[in-house]
Amino acid sequence: MKKIILCCFFALLFFVLGALNHCEEYRHLDGLALQSGADKASNYHNYTEVYAQYFAPFKERPIKFLEIGIFQGNSVKLWESYFAQADLHFIDITFAAVQYFSKRSHYHLANQENPLDLEIVAREAGGNFDIILDDGGHTMNMQIVSFQTLFPHLKSGGMYIIEDLHTSYWPSHGGGGDKTTISFLKGLIDELNFVGNHTTRASHRNLEPSLLNSLSQYQREIASIHFYDSLAIIIKR
Repeated sequence: MKKIILCCFFALLFFVLGALNHCEEYRHLDGLALQSGADKASNYHNYTEVYAQYFAPFKERPIKFLEIGIFQGNSVKLWESYFAQADLHFIDITFAAVQYFSKRSHYHLANQENPLDLEIVAREAGGNFDIILDDGGHTMNMQIVSFQTLFPHLKSGGMYIIEDLHTSYWPSHGGGGDKTTISFLKGLIDELNFVGNHTTRASHRNLEPSLLNSLSQYQREIASIHFYDSLAIIIKR
């Protein structure tokens, strides 16, 4: 009985400490977002509450980061402050609105609906990204084409993030029908569960060669998909 109580105590302690660490990381990241004027902060989308959990392990590492969408450059300031050691890359179709021109980060002129443009950026940056974040134009074609083109350039264990998924419900952005980004992501859920469906085992270990060789890229490489309000995070196996 004492052992059970002790185990419960330590489990509760670890939970509380984890929650406190997350709160501290959230305050830090959100403070940077508020200071930079990024709409990811708590005064608007509050994506920082989610990112504090996922980005903390990457914060001090020399990662490679790519974000689609520069606009005025507020997110550039945010990620330069947060990812001190990162190789940072940003894409936009025009630099007309940019107010913050960074000497540290790399700006790429590209149309996110054009796979060739995206491939050129990935090649120039050297690919192998740890984090790719889509905060671009938010139309269905933009989001889907960008994912299809750039996911192969994400390294194992990396994450691909699509923001502002509420546009899937807006006709103004091509949403509201049956060919939305949300519908596309629902299809990826089927890809994620393909192996379990066909083998009755939720594991990619020891697959029959015939099945292994027949897997699509998404069936083979998507480890998990995490959904939040207006936000999806796809983790690469």
